[in-house]
Amino acid sequence: MKYERQVKKVKGLMRGHDAVEVLEALYKYMNAEASNDVERLRRHPWLIMLIVKWNLLENRVHPESAKKLTNKTFNRILDSAFDAGKFVKMPTAGSYYRNLLRNIAFQQFIYQKQLSSTTVASNHLLLSELPKNHRINTRFKTLTGLEINDFNKCSLAIYAIFLKKPSLKIDDLKIIYDKLGKENLEKTLAVLSIDLHKVKGQVKDNDYSNGTYSEWYEQTPFLRFPLVKYDNTYTCLNIYVLLRCIEGYVYDLLKHDDPQSFMDAFGKIFEAYLSKGLAYSKCSYIDEAAIKSQLPEGVSVVDFVASDDSVNIFIDAKAVELPYLGKVSDNPKVILGKVRTSALKAIKQANVFNNYVLNNDLEHLKFEENNYLIVVTYKELYLGNGVDFYESCAKKEIDEIMQGIDPKAKIPLENIYFITLEEFDLMCSVVKQTEFTIEDVLIHAKKNDSKSHSMKFDFMQHINSLGVTVTRPDYLDGAIEQLTDLMPS
Repeated sequence: MKYERQVKKVKGLMRGHDAVEVLEALYKYMNAEASNDVERLRRHPWLIMLIVKWNLLENRVHPESAKKLTNKTFNRILDSAFDAGKFVKMPTAGSYYRNLLRNIAFQQFIYQKQLSSTTVASNHLLLSELPKNHRINTRFKTLTGLEINDFNKCSLAIYAIFLKKPSLKIDDLKIIYDKLGKENLEKTLAVLSIDLHKVKGQVKDNDYSNGTYSEWYEQTPFLRFPLVKYDNTYTCLNIYVLLRCIEGYVYDLLKHDDPQSFMDAFGKIFEAYLSKGLAYSKCSYIDEAAIKSQLPEGVSVVDFVASDDSVNIFIDAKAVELPYLGKVSDNPKVILGKVRTSALKAIKQANVFNNYVLNNDLEHLKFEENNYLIVVTYKELYLGNGVDFYESCAKKEIDEIMQGIDPKAKIPLENIYFITLEEFDLMCSVVKQTEFTIEDVLIHAKKNDSKSHSMKFDFMQHINSLGVTVTRPDYLDGAIEQLTDLMPS
């Protein structure tokens, strides 16, 4: 109740002021010039974006009788909003510390990650080679009026221009009309933006918190529309929110539109993409089709098994991301419910399959006593390794899975990692370009996570601590060339 009362106080301070004036003040504060990232993040952009939401939900645009916003009132708004954090849970208050840290990671990490050419290129490559009549392409064009390839190019060009200036009009894009087309650029701006006069309804429709405590840890709803249109001028509220939006826009839009149909199609595309990385890494592996041809009906199977010197590494593709509650809740039951068909299912599939391999002879795949599982997801789950997952929310369920598994076939929890597509791409690049094998990378991660002082929060930190130069894999070069060739000079 204290939190709700504090939020009401913040909203009360804003009420009666011009929504545009408050928005401009918040924008200037959040995007003030900073000498480094630490200084920028000290302005708590995630909190400012939450205040932006409150402002646009509470106030009208340009009411004639609006009160003048003074510096004193604006500072009181900021201070009161910051004080609301005194009434929320701290990491030590939950059942397992990592659950609440996950909430913070989902909320704040989106403002910390710079542009990743690996992520941009993989998103483009995933869908750029699809036939024009593929249902993903046709549905995206129906919803936006754009080809996916055109959207990717236009959105990246728009992002590049916003790096240089805070707002733009369509005429500011004249220098790339001949390369991208004025109509494509206009349509891209339209799908990425929200009209200030219509913002209240759209923000309300995308406000899954409904004013509850969960909004303190939520990712801003402006991830759906990071540009605000006012008087034919587009303003980027936060450049990091814009970047995160365009990174996953196609996925997010189509999944929201028809989850079942999209995921049925995208899951196969995602799985096929992973085979590019494995082939590039030159590791020895066998795919699901080859495995299934040797199995009776109904036996669980994973997407790939990489084998090398007395080790089997099971790799399962789960083209998923978490829904709202999975990101804002620290309740173990809620978290498990949102990853039951991805993370938990992958653990079951791998262990059941390994148990079958132990008891049956298969061509090109023999049982090994040393086993790992990598679960590759489209977006971050922030589940860590198998030990973290077990301790945080899945003890009972994993224990039940292991009851039917021969002890020799059980994959140790410390040998299980949940990683993103970007992390998978970079791991494959490391294996290709260095003496490291996939197992070496996993052993390095295990060693880090075995001690509290070297433990990492996500797999990218393990990759970056290998002591080698990490670059994107060559198979993404073509996608980068397609995108950057159309960038403004």
